[in-house]
Amino acid sequence: MKLYTTKHDCEVAGHWRTAGVPFSLRDEQAAELTPPRGSVVAPYVPADIKEKPHARLSRNKRRNRKAAD
Repeated sequence: MKLYTTKHDCEVAGHWRTAGVPFSLRDEQAAELTPPRGSVVAPYVPADIKEKPHARLSRNKRRNRKAAD
């Protein structure tokens, strides 16, 4: 059993699921709901793994920074 989450609120496997809340499904159940066959359910990835901040400046911050003395 793996953890999955829905992209929007809907009924999955006979239970109402809220978007973003992880739940477990067997591989057989998830086969028809995950891409490429379906687009309702996606594998759950914890928030700390999804994005890691980088030290780059955005275009506006880079343009507006002070010049070196």
